[in-house]
Amino acid sequence: MAKRKQKRQENIQKPQAAMLDRFLPLLSPEEVQALMNELELPLFPSFRLNPLKVDQPEVVLQWAQQYQWQLKPVPFCETGFWVTDTHFSLSKTIEHSLGHYYIQDAASMLPVELFDFNTIEGHPLILDMAASPGGKTTHLVSRTNDQALIIANDSSRERLTALRIVLQNWGSSHVGVTNYPGEYFGSWFPETFDAILLDAPCSMQGLRESDAHAIKSITQKEINNLAKRQSKLLESALHALKMGGQVVYSTCTLTVEENEMVLDEILNQFHHQIQIDPIEDILKKPAHAIDKFEQFTFNPQVANAARIWPFRFGTAGFFAARIKKVNEIESKVKQPPSRPLSSANWFVYPEIKQTGLFQKINNLYGIHLEILIEKYDWQIWQYKNNLHCFPGKFIENFPDLPVQSLGLPLAEVSDNEYLLSHEFVTRFGSLANDHIYFLDDDQLSSWMRGEDLVNSASQNAPLLIMHDHAGRILGRGKPAGERIRNLMPKRALIHDLH
Repeated sequence: MAKRKQKRQENIQKPQAAMLDRFLPLLSPEEVQALMNELELPLFPSFRLNPLKVDQPEVVLQWAQQYQWQLKPVPFCETGFWVTDTHFSLSKTIEHSLGHYYIQDAASMLPVELFDFNTIEGHPLILDMAASPGGKTTHLVSRTNDQALIIANDSSRERLTALRIVLQNWGSSHVGVTNYPGEYFGSWFPETFDAILLDAPCSMQGLRESDAHAIKSITQKEINNLAKRQSKLLESALHALKMGGQVVYSTCTLTVEENEMVLDEILNQFHHQIQIDPIEDILKKPAHAIDKFEQFTFNPQVANAARIWPFRFGTAGFFAARIKKVNEIESKVKQPPSRPLSSANWFVYPEIKQTGLFQKINNLYGIHLEILIEKYDWQIWQYKNNLHCFPGKFIENFPDLPVQSLGLPLAEVSDNEYLLSHEFVTRFGSLANDHIYFLDDDQLSSWMRGEDLVNSASQNAPLLIMHDHAGRILGRGKPAGERIRNLMPKRALIHDLH
C-alpha cells in the first residue's frame, strides 16, 4: 500500500513540476511564494446544495452537527460550502445518495454564478455545450429554479450515462440531453439561446489534484490542439447566442493558450459584436486575467476575465469569463437533425386520461399534480407504460430535435394504477399527506442497503412514500403481502451507512 501511495505521489509531482515551470514566470515573486505556500495545504472538498430538495441555511447547520463537519462558505457561490474538517465522507451520506447536494470543486462553482439571469425576461433558453458529467448543468437548474429550458449537450456518447444519472438524482425537469459536436450548434440554431455555458474540454493544468481533475502530463502540441477546438466551440456559441445574451467561457486549466489567447482571438474576430464583462462584483476580490504573454499583448478586455490562481481562494486553478453579444453576427445556417418524438413512439397522454391521473394522485397522496404541471409548464407524454413530464418550452422550440433524455420521469402505468417514479417522489414527495411510511433507525440502514421491510399493517396504495424521522424522503416502497418491496434504484443505495 505504501509503495502504491508513493508511486501515485510521484505521478502527481512530475507533471506538477512541469506546470510550475510553465506558470511561475507569469507571477510576481510575492505571488510565487503565495502559490508555493498554498500548494502545501490540502485542497478541501466542497459541495453545493440542491435548492429543489432542501432549504438553506437550516439544513446546512443540521448536516454540520450530524456529520461533524466544519464548514466554510464559498464566497462566490451562495449554495457552496467547503468541508474543512470531517470524520464522515461526503459521498457516503443519505443526502448525497438522494441528490440533496453535489460534490464539486469550489472553483467549478464560479462559471454558473457569473450569469446575470436578472437581465433575461421570462424563462430563458440555455445551452450547456459540454455538459458531462453534469455538475454545472445541475447548477444551472438550481439558479433558474428548474424553470429555464436547458439543452445539456456532450459530444462524447460514453459520458452521457453519467450526465443522465446526475440530472435524475438532482430532480431536474427542464433539461434535454443531446449528443452532438458543440461546433454544430451555431449553424443549427443561430440567435437562439439567451445564455450559453461553454465549460470547454481542456488540458486540466490546474496545479491541484482532485477526484474530478487528476494531474497529468501534457505536451505543447496537445495544448495547442485543445486551444484550436476551444476557439471553434466559442465561435459556435456566439453564433447560437441571442443579441444581448451571455456566454460564460471557462476552463479548469491555467495555460494562457487555452484562456487569454482564446479570448483575444475571438475578440479579434468579433471585435464589434462582443464584449467581455467585468466580474469583480461576483468574485469580491481582484483576479484579473493577464494582459501580456511572451510576444503577445492582448485586447484590454481580456483582463476582465478571471484567472483563479490557487492562492486567490484556496481552490484549484481555474479560468472564467462572461461574454456579452452586443451586435448581430452573420451565420451560415444549416438544417439541424430532425426526428419527431412521435417517430420514437412517444405520444401526448390523452386529456381524458390525465383527468383520471390527477384524481388518483390527489386521492392517494394529496399531491395536486395539475398545479405542478401549470407551475412548471409541463406536458405529459407516454412511451410504452411510462409517463414523463416534458418541458413545454422544449416542445415549443425544439419539437423535432433528437434527444437522449428529456424532462422528469413521472410514473409507470400498471393495471390501471400509477406507480410514481423515484425521481418524482424524491423531488415532490414532501407535498404528500397520505400513504407515507416512516422508518425507524434499524429499518433505515436495511432500507438504504436495498432490503425489503416486514410489513404487518394493511396498505391500500400501489406505492408508499418512504420517510425517516429526520424528514428525508427515501424513495418508494411497494406493499406486497407482508412485505414492503424496496424500489430504490441501485445508484442510490448505501451499503456501509454509519
